[in-house]
Amino acid sequence: MATLASSVAVQGFHFTLSTVVSVPDTSLLENRALHVVYDLDPHVYADQYELAQRPGYTSVLWGTSDLEKPVAVVDLGGSVLLLTADTSHLSRGQPANITLEVPLHARYGKPVASTNASNAFYHIPLKNPLGFFAEDGHCASNTLRQYTTLLGWPTASSSLIPDTSPDSTFDIVIPVGMLEDLAWVDIGTATVMIVMFLYLLHVSIRTAQRLSGKSSTKTD
Repeated sequence: MATLASSVAVQGFHFTLSTVVSVPDTSLLENRALHVVYDLDPHVYADQYELAQRPGYTSVLWGTSDLEKPVAVVDLGGSVLLLTADTSHLSRGQPANITLEVPLHARYGKPVASTNASNAFYHIPLKNPLGFFAEDGHCASNTLRQYTTLLGWPTASSSLIPDTSPDSTFDIVIPVGMLEDLAWVDIGTATVMIVMFLYLLHVSIRTAQRLSGKSSTKTD
């Protein structure tokens, strides 16, 4: 029987969710497609262009995919990512560990009302991925029924792969801003914009004067 285990490596706002599907005999993959689905919190997004460059799987993403939006303006339903593993290179009749690594990124969270910078953090509960085989003539898994209405979801019935991960969720911690600092941020941003505008205006005037002087010299 195949099993699945996941782990996460975090580095700031970027992290990698790794899923290993252990198959005791690759003959189990005959006439089956191996999928792993990730139900992502709105604070987390997957970069489709980055996923396309990853070897070993293809991907389909449903939900908000705009990379620049903060969490305050995205759909609260989050997004769903489906990977289909490439098992064509595996030798049949042998055990195999199939590793799928997904690069994920955290969005900028909402500022919090706190006077202590050590409390300016947000905890993101990240659900464990679900692995399953899609095959004809098999009973559908009740756990996956919520996803079957998604356009492009595999039409074949599904067989869920048992998860041996020690935890049902991963807790990702990201820093967020403090509400009392927003005024200073606005002032700083406005100051920089004004200084840049004045600098560009000064350069434009100097350039126009220089070009005007050259034109007058040629006329004389």
